[in-house]
Amino acid sequence: MALSSDPQGSIRPLSAGNVVSAGLRLYSSHFSQYFGVAMVATLWILLPILLLALLVGFFVVVRDYDGLLGLLVPAWIVLLLYCSGKYLAGSAAISRLAYGELIHHPESARDANRYTQSRLWGFVAIGLLLGLLYTAVALGFYFVVAVVAIALLIALGGFAALQGGSFEQALANDPLVAASLVLLVLAVIVCAILLFSWISARVAVAELPLAIESEIGASRSIGRSWELTQKHAWRIVLILFITFLITLPLQILAQIISSLLQAVLTVTIPPDSALFTGVTLLISYIIGLASGVFLLPLWQAIKAVIYYDLRSRREGLDLQLRDRPSESI
Repeated sequence: MALSSDPQGSIRPLSAGNVVSAGLRLYSSHFSQYFGVAMVATLWILLPILLLALLVGFFVVVRDYDGLLGLLVPAWIVLLLYCSGKYLAGSAAISRLAYGELIHHPESARDANRYTQSRLWGFVAIGLLLGLLYTAVALGFYFVVAVVAIALLIALGGFAALQGGSFEQALANDPLVAASLVLLVLAVIVCAILLFSWISARVAVAELPLAIESEIGASRSIGRSWELTQKHAWRIVLILFITFLITLPLQILAQIISSLLQAVLTVTIPPDSALFTGVTLLISYIIGLASGVFLLPLWQAIKAVIYYDLRSRREGLDLQLRDRPSESI
């Protein structure tokens, strides 16, 4: 698949719209191949959820085997990590396939899967490290917000005391105080959206170096994403936002189907029962995964184009697979 180039054949940097368009073309022209990989990956991540539902149902009905929980819970956690790795490796295989098309070095889905599955635990490590990163950022953000909020409340309480009234009276009688609190809440929301959008953009292609480049580990793969996305974060945010808008109709349709099924369930299962809650959660999860089978290839194809474009911008290389592994892998 050819992208924009000048008369001398060098690759031109892509705009946000061009990245999305290239991802859509890859998605449509290789849909059957990408869909097959996405289907298998999704079945893997569905397995531990179905097993959990069966185990919960078993222990609800049969109450004499609670001692097994000490063995089953760790085993289930290991299974969840393994199945998550299979899902992440399958997702990365789609990006690898798309990237191979972009550099005119296509490979079969079997070969791409074989390579990414050989790095399964590396993708698990990337997922865990990113989870720790988001948790640390969230805790730091909440701490700063709490300090600012406490300082503001103390200041407003002191202001109210000077006016000879309580804090509640100051809110009711002084529009400026109420407006300040509203603006603070809005500022926190906006800052949270901007912060986490920026972080998401910086790690948007965190798994692609591990899936494509040889001699690289999980932490280095995240570092590569951070390095490549430097000075391009907000352009990537725009790309991801455009892609989100494109996928929104299917997500809305999935939500409508889920709501309809829940309405049907109310006829046979009491809505206030634990069974109804469990079944509706399971249905929502399965429908979400089903829609994800169609959306995952698009997201991974667009991430491959982002990675392709970032490397061409930053490294100016010919975008051949770096140190391509031997066929024996």
